[in-house]
Amino acid sequence: MRFLIVPIAFVSLSLLTPGRASAADPVFPGAHHGSVGVATGVPFVGMGELAYAPTEGFAIGAIVGITPFVFGAGLRPRVGLPLDASGTRVSLVTPLLYYPTGEGFFGSGPPWFLAQPGLRLERRFGESFYAQVGAGAIAALGLPSRDERGEMVVTYNNRRVVERDTPWGIWNTVGAGGAISVFDRTTVFADAMLILRGVRPAGSEWIGGPPFAFTLGVVRAL
Repeated sequence: MRFLIVPIAFVSLSLLTPGRASAADPVFPGAHHGSVGVATGVPFVGMGELAYAPTEGFAIGAIVGITPFVFGAGLRPRVGLPLDASGTRVSLVTPLLYYPTGEGFFGSGPPWFLAQPGLRLERRFGESFYAQVGAGAIAALGLPSRDERGEMVVTYNNRRVVERDTPWGIWNTVGAGGAISVFDRTTVFADAMLILRGVRPAGSEWIGGPPFAFTLGVVRAL
């Protein structure tokens, strides 16, 4: 299967307090504030997020993404713990994706689910620059359905494959990224992630296409 279950590598601009309106913090909008962003990359050709933070250390976003073949939507909760007063933080970011079907954009095939928890070490440099490195995992689960012959079938990018058991898999990831505040409340960002099986890039067992993700986009405070 290619481009069916795909990871989200997405960051959002923070809507910060007036004294920090241009600070580059692409994960947490700040207590009682929100953010919106759009991006493109591999494998998603288009994606977006609308996020809100009820507290300083917690935020949640509604995300959508489209590849050349399928559509996915879900949530991206994150929690963060500051390590010092100079901008260093540990964050857990966990996109949760639902793919309604693997048969194109509006097919009738069974759905897929994906969870991608990732632990990040983040650092803000002054008010304009942000960088992060991290590691995590991707867990994917497909729900087979019975065809007209009574066989359990799951859709792999418009190809119907008979499965004896529920298809699922777990892979580990490493990644890095950065952001720069270019205008007041506007940030440009880039993220890259490698999907692994152990210490090697994922091979044919990886169900999401190429074993990497790259995202380039722009975000702005609401």
